[in-house]
Amino acid sequence: MQRLSIVSMALLLSAAPAAAFEVDVFKSGMTKDQVREALKPYAFDRVQEFSAKTLIAYDQPEKGSNRQFVFDFCNGKLSGLQQDMAPSMRNVTIVLNSYIAKYGQPFKVNAQSSVTSIGDKNELSFYWRKDLDVVGVKYNETLPIEQLLLQFDTPNNCWQTPR
Repeated sequence: MQRLSIVSMALLLSAAPAAAFEVDVFKSGMTKDQVREALKPYAFDRVQEFSAKTLIAYDQPEKGSNRQFVFDFCNGKLSGLQQDMAPSMRNVTIVLNSYIAKYGQPFKVNAQSSVTSIGDKNELSFYWRKDLDVVGVKYNETLPIEQLLLQFDTPNNCWQTPR
């Protein structure tokens, strides 16, 4: 009887949805080399290793494309992806509307302001769960810089989600 319970539990766990985000061709669990290879058709101006756990692909600012991906690795596997978008209230509204339609109401909303050495910093962020993954939208403003970020994190033992 106990053996049957263990087998049943194992079957249930194997049938549970795997924690795996997929953004364009990037999937959680990829290695750094796989991500580098997948980046080639994007023809970013630069792909560089920011740290042992972070790879950044971006276009030069003067290009005005606002294309940037930040890939975070935990134990050698892609566990987090952050994609920059052109910051505007229109884009924030479109993304939020799309995500609410796709994922429902966010499980966490954060609105905060602080003062830094370069001025006021304002942040508005929204987080949803997709299976075990966390999907986030962040709008940051530290004048004159605005930033709109889409975040995708899978559970891992390197950082707490949402970040």
